[in-house]
Amino acid sequence: MIQISQLMREGRDAVIAEKFRDGRPATNPYGPHSKRRVFWQRGADEARSRADAVLQIGA
Repeated sequence: MIQISQLMREGRDAVIAEKFRDGRPATNPYGPHSKRRVFWQRGADEARSRADAVLQIGA
């Protein structure tokens, strides 16, 4: 079973890749009604807000 922290890390890593590496949009790979999707999205949302703050400081 996948840990919650691992799911959040996957979401975070996808957003980091989107913002700072290749620019492909981060898409959630889990089904629309799964708990995994919720935790992946939570990690992605947190990373997206922090990445936006970093990019705003650097602008």
